[in-house]
Amino acid sequence: MKERTKMNFNYADDNEIVVEGNSEIFGGVDLQIHAITAMLENLDFKFAYDHAGHDYADNAFLKILDSLGSAIKAEGPYPEGMSNLEAVQYYLKFTLDQEN
Repeated sequence: MKERTKMNFNYADDNEIVVEGNSEIFGGVDLQIHAITAMLENLDFKFAYDHAGHDYADNAFLKILDSLGSAIKAEGPYPEGMSNLEAVQYYLKFTLDQEN
């Protein structure tokens, strides 16, 4: 059964992201995944280069991967001291090895 879900994400600089829609999972994790993938698929850095430089996309992708690594580490046992980016690399290698 789908339920209407609204989530607000506030940041220290007073910016707010609101995700709202129908969710099949209590807590709206499916809605969050949908919002995250939609935002990633719509990233467009062509105008950012003029204001932030040509390495802006690389820095943005590293920040996204760092956040993803933090989420991955929170869901499973990873060695102490492993960086978030190393966790992404480990996760991808493990997952790809399982498929073969």
